[in-house]
Amino acid sequence: MKLQSNAKINLTLDITGKTENGYHLIDSVFQSISLFDEIEIEKSDTLSVSFSDKTVPAEKSIAKKTAEAFFEYAGISGGADIYIRNNIPSCSGMGGGSGDAAAVLIGLCHMYQANLTIEDLINITAPIGADIPFCLVGGTARVTGIGEKIKPLPFAGEHPVLIIKKGEKQSTAKMYEMLDSVPVQPIKTEQMLSALKSGDKALFFGSISNAFTAVSDISNAETELKSLGAEAVGLSGSGPTVFGIFADKRARDEAFLKFAEKCTCFKAEFSPFGVQILR
Repeated sequence: MKLQSNAKINLTLDITGKTENGYHLIDSVFQSISLFDEIEIEKSDTLSVSFSDKTVPAEKSIAKKTAEAFFEYAGISGGADIYIRNNIPSCSGMGGGSGDAAAVLIGLCHMYQANLTIEDLINITAPIGADIPFCLVGGTARVTGIGEKIKPLPFAGEHPVLIIKKGEKQSTAKMYEMLDSVPVQPIKTEQMLSALKSGDKALFFGSISNAFTAVSDISNAETELKSLGAEAVGLSGSGPTVFGIFADKRARDEAFLKFAEKCTCFKAEFSPFGVQILR
């Protein structure tokens, strides 16, 4: 079986509070994009997971943890040989590992004909990774709680995107710690929901926001992207990935040529899917 797992970006990310055990509560609009990893799964008596990116610790990966959790939750005795071809850069805030885990879970459900609901799948994965529940659903969605509450939204449209990964990612826990020390950031998720409902493009572009920009300096990338025609610039997750949304592919492609000379960057479009079964 072969599957494709798409990356995600955050169109908005508001921090709304904390749980009693210290987890941050979010209110965010997530969006799948067409940059993807490829996952191949074959039925086996044992479980193995390997990656094309050899720097990924396969035995400790959330893809393997998710596979183990599936067999335990479903009460199935079996295994699989899982190979993941990495295209989404690791530690980028784009949910690459979470998407892989979601694809593994969906693939195993089909392979073993497990009669599990989407609620079951979210229950399996929510303790493993905060972005996995969204990756199971994909498209455009409002994500709340600690990431486990997903409300699908009408697809935001096939906007061209330029993805830029500059610098190394700090731990998400460290980024939240830094964010706790700064003033409350603007809340724009409700505004984004209004933009998606009305189709107001100006409001849509004006609603792109992320609380982590308070502790991540994206001003240089934002200035350059906008000078090259980006309608809006945002930060995905807790960084370090910055994305620019363009009105058309031609402007995006021209900007790509400029950035490709000096940093890691990718072309993509918004996608209505998180995980797709290819065969």
